[in-house]
Parts: sequence; structure tokens; C-alpha cells
Amino acid sequence: MKQEWIRKQLQIQTYGNTYSKSDLLFTIISFVVVIASVCYLHKLNLFYSAFVVITMLFLLPVLISSFFIYRSEKRKFEEYCQYYEYMKLYFKSYKKIKLALEQVVELFEQKSTMRKCIEQAIAIIHESGDYVYALSKISDTYQNSYLQRFHSLLITGEQHGSDSVYENLDFINFDAWKKDIEMHQQKKKTFRYILYGMTVFSFVLSYYGVHMFADTMPELYLDKSYQLYTFLNIEGILIMFITIYISFVNKKWIRSDD
Repeated sequence: MKQEWIRKQLQIQTYGNTYSKSDLLFTIISFVVVIASVCYLHKLNLFYSAFVVITMLFLLPVLISSFFIYRSEKRKFEEYCQYYEYMKLYFKSYKKIKLALEQVVELFEQKSTMRKCIEQAIAIIHESGDYVYALSKISDTYQNSYLQRFHSLLITGEQHGSDSVYENLDFINFDAWKKDIEMHQQKKKTFRYILYGMTVFSFVLSYYGVHMFADTMPELYLDKSYQLYTFLNIEGILIMFITIYISFVNKKWIRSDD
């Protein structure tokens, strides 16, 4: 309960992922140690160092939440693909939506969002036989045009049993869509590694520039202009890193207009 209160106070959203109080504490300590070390290596005074640390701590909840958004969207995509592929297989075998759903639901963990959606769909079919409303419990959560066409064909096959429906299931270009998403995410992953490298390189280059004058001009580090410009440099690099990182991970994997 206390752990949940802390997360709410910090406005950290975990999107169903496990994130304990000890995990949060470890993240904060690691974050502070890394930033404080960067400030120390750049000979930044206590005032500016504290300002950088406090600024970054204010941005940390956004960074953590963005990481969990990424994990949530990745899991959502994986669940979607697993549902699509196995639902297609089981529907072709059983020719009944309810029977296919009952087989597919067992593939997902109890806490899975997809499992909850499928269980709702099964219950609606059992109570009313309304296939459109039942499958909307899934398609409303995993909004995607491929899924809508897929469900439309399932309902047609259920109601009319046409062989052409089963054949048309293979004409939905789902595999190409899946590969496009995976390739796109792989490119974004590569760009993230480039971002990490460029950030480290920026700090190394900055550190080298600072220590060029360590022997010849040690008094430079006490200069107000040096302190201000170094502070702006460190703050700028960190804010740019966080902004670009968030723009890479804080995106949906499944789009409704695909």
C-alpha cells in the first residue's frame, strides 16, 4: 500500500509491470550517483551540482513511466500476434469462434490483458451469442485494422460457414505487417544504442575539455562563467538525452490505421 502511494505521489505509471519500493530506491540511488559523478568530474560546485540532480529527479518519473510504456506496448504487440496466429489456426480447425477462443485463452497468463479480454468475449458468447459485441472486447483493446478484418471474417464464417471465408483468412497480409513492426522497432532499438553512445561520448569529450586546464589553470574551475557554462552544458546534454529517449520509447506499437 505504501509502495503504491509513493508511486502515485511521484506520478509513476508502471502499466501492469512489477516495480517494488526497493526497485524504485535502487533506481533513484543509481540515478543520483551517476549524475553526481558527472558533476564532480566536471568540477561543478555544490550549488549547480544540486540543481542538476534535483532537475533530473523531477524528470525521473517520466523516464521510468516511458520505460514501462515501452514494455507494455511490446507485450501488447506480442499478445496480439499470438492471439491472431493461434485464433486463426483454431478457428480453421473447429469452425466455431467460442471453441477457438477457449483454446486460445489457455495460451495466456492469468494477469494477461489479452486473457481478460478473451474471457469476457467467451462469457458474452455463452450468455447472448452476440459475436460482434464479444469480439469487440478484444478489438477495442487491441485496435488495429487487420484485427477488425480478421474478426469480420470469423463472424461471417461462424454464421454462414463458407469455405471462401476460411481461404480469405490467409489473404490478410498480417505476416508482412508483423515483420514491418518488428523491423521498425529494431531500427529504433539501434537508434537508442546510438543515443546512449553519443551521450557518453558527449560527456567524455566535455570531461576532456575540462581537464585540459587542470594543471595550467586550476583557478579556472572557480570562475563564475566556467561554472555557469559547465552547468548549462551538463543540464543540456541530460535533458536532450531524456527528451530523445522518451520520443523513441513512448510510442504505440499497434496502430489502429495499419
